[in-house]
Amino acid sequence: MLKRLRNALVALAFLLGFSALIANTVQAAYDTPYLKGQVVLKLNFNSYVYDRYGNRMPWFNGLYGPLGYLKKGTYVYTTRKKVERTDKDVRYYFLHSTKYHTYEIDKKYWLPYKKINGHYFYYIGHGAYIKARNVSEINNHSQYSNGEKAMIDETTYAFKFNSKTKKITNLKKKYKYGDYVMVDGLRQFTDSDGFPFWDADQPYYARLKDTGHGYTGTYILLGNLRKKDSDIFFWDIEEDTHPNYRINILDINWQESKYKKAEKAKKAETQKSKQDD
Repeated sequence: MLKRLRNALVALAFLLGFSALIANTVQAAYDTPYLKGQVVLKLNFNSYVYDRYGNRMPWFNGLYGPLGYLKKGTYVYTTRKKVERTDKDVRYYFLHSTKYHTYEIDKKYWLPYKKINGHYFYYIGHGAYIKARNVSEINNHSQYSNGEKAMIDETTYAFKFNSKTKKITNLKKKYKYGDYVMVDGLRQFTDSDGFPFWDADQPYYARLKDTGHGYTGTYILLGNLRKKDSDIFFWDIEEDTHPNYRINILDINWQESKYKKAEKAKKAETQKSKQDD
């Protein structure tokens, strides 16, 4: 009897030790922001977990009841194995930067999402989904949105800018308080854009979605958008905090400058090659 009890205790101790080892191994893995061969999401906002019908799940990974949620700043280790390269105008995506000498500055990738009840969701496994706009990073790359909705807060007019001709065209259409627009990029204008007397302090302008590529497009003053909306995708660096900032919108100046540097490097290399010949 004592021998059986001893053997049982030894077996129990072994199991407990083995379980602790497994637990530590899993914890160590979960402390790693990115795991090779597994898509890892970082949350920028507290996120509920939903089923495929858009209902909050009653239980998921230790979260009990409809009020349980995954906390902002945590990593979600999905069952997805890879992201996909794309050239499509997908709603959420990330850019993978490469070296300039390859002349492929940013390759566009996305994690396929599902639209449920008008919202975009990422599948994280085991029948569970989280809202895509609650994600700030995918495999350590910042996630971007190709368009965010914002309300006009002050009656204003937009203007069209052509980056090749430097032509500025003031449009006749009036945007009134309460109108909504879709924004797909942000930029500042300078004297080199043909704005010699405009806004010496260089405020930001929002480009309206589907109005152009690169610098070209139709712009509206960011300050004329409702702050509640613009705070979600724009953070003024002069402000100490940005509690509402959660969606990345492409900074057009930054993106274009990278391409210009690449083109300059390419031309220099071509000229050098001709000289060597």
